Amino acid sequence: MIETLESPDYLVALKLTGALSADDVAKAYAATEEALKKNDRISFFADIDDSINITWEGLYKDLSEGIGQFGKLKHYYRAAVVTDKSWLGAMARVEGLVFSSIDVRVFPKAERDKAFAWASEKPEPLPKPKTPDPAIHLIQTTKDKVFAYEVDGPIYEKDIKTAIAGLKEAFEAHEKVNVLARMKNWAGFDLVSVLNDELFKTKYKSLSKVEKYAVVGARPWMRNFLELINPMISPNIRVFDAEDEAEAWEWVGAQQALLPGKAKKA
Repeated sequence: MIETLESPDYLVALKLTGALSADDVAKAYAATEEALKKNDRISFFADIDDSINITWEGLYKDLSEGIGQFGKLKHYYRAAVVTDKSWLGAMARVEGLVFSSIDVRVFPKAERDKAFAWASEKPEPLPKPKTPDPAIHLIQTTKDKVFAYEVDGPIYEKDIKTAIAGLKEAFEAHEKVNVLARMKNWAGFDLVSVLNDELFKTKYKSLSKVEKYAVVGARPWMRNFLELINPMISPNIRVFDAEDEAEAWEWVGAQQALLPGKAKKA
């Protein structure tokens, strides 16, 4: 069974004894949700009796409820586990490694009060998310039918929207367009950015609208990938080394008109 212990509202404190049923597990998760309603970050305290064992129904309930907690991990601050059972302590430590954002510590029964005091310390506020600098900068060109951009940093969804807006403008104004991409410092992408629905639509449309696509300064793996797929798609893709950028501009039929960062108006 699970007994809810008196504690600050940001601490989910539980005593676990005997057999843990699905209802017991549900009770623990309900206490967690209640604490999250009142606090941005919460901690956990679990005093586990030596008599503890979990039923199959309880285990299934724990697994099914646990999946839904992955998106909330940043709201979990500390977890104190009090037990003299070495296998339970080992499991708790493994969870501390897997969920490294949570400070998990195991205490013996003799240090129960110390564990409770540690878990009861008020959680530090969630760090404010830092707004990333733009990674995609549109480059003004000397020809309207040539769309150019520079990548400098990790790509996020707002960067994709910047590129899509510029490409849409070019697609609407011209039957065919040429594209130049300068890979100054491509540092990966946020998964959400590549799942953007408009991105898929724009990529599909580019198969018929883009005539030439120059990529400048691509990393070796990107060069190999682009050269591999080039024969299989309609846009003619050419990869240029950074020092050959002038040749790339000549190939797409334009020149850079403004410095990077001076975006065209969408």
